[in-house]
Amino acid sequence: MNRSLMTLTTIALIAAAPAQAQTLTQAEALTRLLSAPEIKAEWFSPDFLAQVPFETLAAQLKSIPVQFGPFVRLDTFQERPLAVYERGTLIVTVASMDAQGRLTGFGAVPGPASAAADPAAAAADQGRLATVLEKLFKSDALDSTLFSPEFLAHIKLDDLKALFTSIRADYGTIQKVMPQGAGWRLTFEKGALDVVSFGLNDNGLISSLVLRPVTPDISYSGLDEARAAFAALPGQVNLLVQEAGKPQPLVDLNSKKLLAVGSTFKLAILGELQAQVNRGEKQWSDEITLTDADKSLPSGTLQNAPAGETYQLRDLAARMISVSDNTATDLLLKVVGRKGVEARLGQTAMPSTREAFVLKDPANIELLRAYRSAGLDRDARREVLKKTHTLPLPNVGVFAQGKTTAQDVEWFVNAQRLCRLMADVAELPETWQNPGIANPADFSDVSFKGGSEPGVLNFTTQITTKAGKTLCVSATWNRPEPLDESQFAAMYAGVLKLLR
Repeated sequence: MNRSLMTLTTIALIAAAPAQAQTLTQAEALTRLLSAPEIKAEWFSPDFLAQVPFETLAAQLKSIPVQFGPFVRLDTFQERPLAVYERGTLIVTVASMDAQGRLTGFGAVPGPASAAADPAAAAADQGRLATVLEKLFKSDALDSTLFSPEFLAHIKLDDLKALFTSIRADYGTIQKVMPQGAGWRLTFEKGALDVVSFGLNDNGLISSLVLRPVTPDISYSGLDEARAAFAALPGQVNLLVQEAGKPQPLVDLNSKKLLAVGSTFKLAILGELQAQVNRGEKQWSDEITLTDADKSLPSGTLQNAPAGETYQLRDLAARMISVSDNTATDLLLKVVGRKGVEARLGQTAMPSTREAFVLKDPANIELLRAYRSAGLDRDARREVLKKTHTLPLPNVGVFAQGKTTAQDVEWFVNAQRLCRLMADVAELPETWQNPGIANPADFSDVSFKGGSEPGVLNFTTQITTKAGKTLCVSATWNRPEPLDESQFAAMYAGVLKLLR
């Protein structure tokens, strides 16, 4: 249920085993990968290809020159590899290799446009992108013909229309479209959105689009000032900044208080899956078949996949953490069982995401009352949760109205436990794929999971500074009204800036 990013389609960011001694340097391997007219499977380790099909990986890599033009050279930017193309750049955030010189992980994000090899071509391409963005947002009704078939395969047209209707209602008429860093800034009558990823295919149709509310820039003079700012928020708030191996936290604001954390509970499922793999009870390559009964509501896209498709556990784990896919989450919960997850989470009779959506459906008020009446009686609550399995999922529009819904149907965890859960899985590549609020260039390593719904917001990040310190930063905000997510994200980013 993580909605901290308004993500319409997501390019996979996969990483796996740590690097070993290698026959190719990292620069040589990246140059070969990014400049070759054809991508070869033998350039990747078997473990990497077990996480993402080669065909998918090759298609994603081939789409890069479509957007940015031909590869020119490999530079560096803030100590990370920077791939320079004629019309743009990519910062390589993950590029690990094995002893045979094969890539075991690769990930990249758009880089600074100023480093592009051909400024004139970049300007022309920028004008083309601006024209499409203006057409998309200035139209009174969504023009679905602007989107590529591949894009529409990842999101239902009705959901896309609902999202753009919501944007118009919340932000009003668009005023201007301007370049902003590596992306774009859309200024509306009542606010602004950042376009953090935008691309067109060969036919000029939208192939990727990621929008994010504009985050104000907040800086603190020190951690005491940051703590005071979080303490001043209305509702219930906690904040924990804890350095690994140190008994006393750097910041402790209500760190033992149980609060609703949304999708961050999925760290417990990942931790239990890892434990079962380590014990030899499961393998990352094990497969499970999707059924209609397994499907939940977004976030994620797996609810749109056809029943009968099979998925490896590693693939589901990546979806669960990087894009907070709820259907992938429920599939993994079914695989690992609830007992171990509940023990890690410290919650009795926790719901799956599907069960939570059904309980929050206003049409099921009597079932919700029974759930509440069960209190801490584990068996009674489980009986109520079983009854949700025979009921249909509500329409996603029920949860798109910006209203809080049954906040007691949630996952309640304190900040100290969240940091322990994150520490257990921070070495898994699934936690590296979405850095959340942190700027990966500021740290040596970033592992993140967040969660939100109206009235509930959590960010939990483990970072390793370039000086070698490992810290966990977890912050949660609960209130019976919708929250200012951009403000909270900016406050959290202010804490991270102090720790660089």
